[in-house]
Amino acid sequence: MSAVQAGGGKSSGQKPGGAAGGRPASGSKPKTSSGPRPAGKGAPGRPAPATKAGSGGRSGGGGKGPKQPGGYKPGAKSPQRFNPSTIAFAVVAVVVVIVVVFVVVKVTTGKTTPKANGLQAPQAVPASASLVGQVTNVPTTVADAVGLPSTSTVAVPTVKKGQPPLTIDGKPGAVYIGAEFCPLCAAERWAMVMAFSKFGTFTGLKETTSSPWDSDPSTATFSFYGSSYSSNYLHLDTSEHESNDTTGLGTRTTLQPLTSVENKLWAKYDNPEGFPFLDIGNKYFVLAPSYNPAVLSGLDQGDIASKLKNPKDPVTQAIVGTSNYLTAAICAVTGQKPASACSGTAVTKAAKAMGAA
Repeated sequence: MSAVQAGGGKSSGQKPGGAAGGRPASGSKPKTSSGPRPAGKGAPGRPAPATKAGSGGRSGGGGKGPKQPGGYKPGAKSPQRFNPSTIAFAVVAVVVVIVVVFVVVKVTTGKTTPKANGLQAPQAVPASASLVGQVTNVPTTVADAVGLPSTSTVAVPTVKKGQPPLTIDGKPGAVYIGAEFCPLCAAERWAMVMAFSKFGTFTGLKETTSSPWDSDPSTATFSFYGSSYSSNYLHLDTSEHESNDTTGLGTRTTLQPLTSVENKLWAKYDNPEGFPFLDIGNKYFVLAPSYNPAVLSGLDQGDIASKLKNPKDPVTQAIVGTSNYLTAAICAVTGQKPASACSGTAVTKAAKAMGAA
């Protein structure tokens, strides 16, 4: 069962190792998300600091007009009055000023990020080349040193035998379905970017955080929305099915409608459907969080990426350990190609642990 059930609502879930088989238990979803806690982002992708909307002043006003003459004396000129055209012009001017004020207020508030409980909706910004480079170029020596962490730290992907191979555009296929609000998806994307980059190239990745109102609030992550992936070895199809929350828990909307193929795979292999969902070749599946998002709590993208050099760091253990399993699964459906990705000691061990060797 996946971690988050589609449809909103409060999320809940267990840490990896809490479910049977050492896998993390499901959380929320449309599966309302749940899982360990991530960090917010002050860095790119973190929710922007809240800004107070300005308050406008009062309009109109004016004191008493001039006193009327005491009387009309014979031969005296009549008291002067404003010309009707002058009055009309003044009225029009006042109306124009009021309209302009309303327009300014509307435009200003329209650009203000919605807030709830002092929190703001996360923003997605282009991922920097340096960040992506740090995540996609972790040395094999680090991956081998991490190896296969205990199942209480990293869950082994689900293996389903006897299923028809998944092929997309003539290549072995992989399908990911997630959501930007989901903290479990936020954690999984780090390992996905690392693993799939050994077989191809991502373009247009974004930096963001999971919902600040959900469990493991504001987990620093990437978003696949608007990105593309190219590879000579397999086809990766990604869908961020639901957006981030905008003004509170459950205020997300549909971001990327699912294709018929995505819907069928999700319904067949993950019932009830939940986030994250990753199908690699119809043989290896991520149907629940691979590790506890709480390990990323309090860290932004830069913090997380900088830790990936140290194989003993809990963050590296979780992300690289998960990537080792995903890499072995991908190698199993690509015929162990390329050798540069599939020949490492850690990947070989992961393949044996999943029965893919």
